[in-house]
Amino acid sequence: MGAGISTGLSLGGCSSPVGTLPDGIQILSAKHIPMFEKLISVLLPVEGSILTPPDTVPVIANIDAMLGVMHTSTREDVLVLFDLFEYSSIFSTQLSLFSQLDNEDARIHIEACQSSSLFIQRAVVTAMKKFIYIGYWRDEKTWGPIEFDGPVSKQWNLPSLGNAPLPAA
Repeated sequence: MGAGISTGLSLGGCSSPVGTLPDGIQILSAKHIPMFEKLISVLLPVEGSILTPPDTVPVIANIDAMLGVMHTSTREDVLVLFDLFEYSSIFSTQLSLFSQLDNEDARIHIEACQSSSLFIQRAVVTAMKKFIYIGYWRDEKTWGPIEFDGPVSKQWNLPSLGNAPLPAA
């Protein structure tokens, strides 16, 4: 299977169309943007709700910023994970890049990965969902509709202790 994944990732004819990057993006490449846009539209269906529309939140820029603070080797591994997810639907019945699926097929693919017997598929889709949700909810614009006032450490002026040890019993 590793050879299949490696071959799939290196096929030039199957690569995502390269477009322009949104302003401020420094780590992600143009090939990642369509995949994240698809994930956002499927995982953040806020239309008709009180929640902040994701197109008003810099979700992709927030993900890029998270990548920017990662150790280089970790970041490289995560970028490979993004590519694996983008190509994962080719190895299923969809035969298309994830970013090119319609929203319903994309949702079905995400659910199939979540319930897969393969740990790697479950792990990859879980990581992708976490990036999207953290990229959305870390923006203060999303807090008002759910009446979240922000971290209490800010409100109470608590100093950061960094990586403080756990209290002893």
